[in-house]
Amino acid sequence: MRYHVISLVAVFLALGIGMLLGTTLVERGLIAEQKSQIASLKTTFEDIKTKNAALHNDLDAYTRYADESRPYMVTNMLPGRSYAIIASKNPDEKSVGKITEGLTAAGAGVPVIITMSPSSVYADPTVAANLASLFQIPANGDLKGRVFAEVVNQLHSATNTGILVTLQQLGVIQMRGSVPGPLSGAVMLGAVEAGAMDKTDVPLIKTFVAGGFGLVGVTGGSSEDAVLLLYKKNGISTVDHVDTAPGQVALDMVMDGKPGNYGSGTAATRMLPAP
Repeated sequence: MRYHVISLVAVFLALGIGMLLGTTLVERGLIAEQKSQIASLKTTFEDIKTKNAALHNDLDAYTRYADESRPYMVTNMLPGRSYAIIASKNPDEKSVGKITEGLTAAGAGVPVIITMSPSSVYADPTVAANLASLFQIPANGDLKGRVFAEVVNQLHSATNTGILVTLQQLGVIQMRGSVPGPLSGAVMLGAVEAGAMDKTDVPLIKTFVAGGFGLVGVTGGSSEDAVLLLYKKNGISTVDHVDTAPGQVALDMVMDGKPGNYGSGTAATRMLPAP
């Protein structure tokens, strides 16, 4: 029994010593491997950091080049022309400013910005009754279609711009500025009614196309490509990233008679019109 006990103690002692030695060796191996991985990650991180800095420098250089070269490309491209901006009730003011900046750099003016109220406004019985009385049509008629037709007609002809003031008073449009006379075209900053483009954007585009009045659909840098894909499908020229110098140049070129779909999004075929 004594030998048996000694043997068992020896076995457990050997197991304990083995586990202790094994754990120490494994820990040392793991630590060495972790140190190697950390060193490798540090090297990779420094490489990425260096490349990222170089890319930022390149981007800054190209951005400065685009901004500084724009005047050489667009100055006096659209002298004496005037354009309207069509937008949603709460437009992206940065993009509105950039559209205006791009057109004025080419010698054009933007005398009016018209924002369109959402489709839900036409469901208001008072609004519907007032529009029906204005247009002398039934209250269940195509009131929105008549509003769109009047907006396009007055931008194109300016024969009765007072009706735009009336439409503003009825709450279906809002105007900043005025229509001093027939305009040269319009820029639509999409989406005019996000989530329901088939109710406002598409009918509005079709009204412009049917009226033979030039319309260009544009978006800022943060907008979804789906907006301009829909505009393109409905037959108008498009420009994405209009809040950048390349977008502004492309917009001016489209207005100068070079239709197409420009930018870097999925709806675009080129950055700029072909020479």
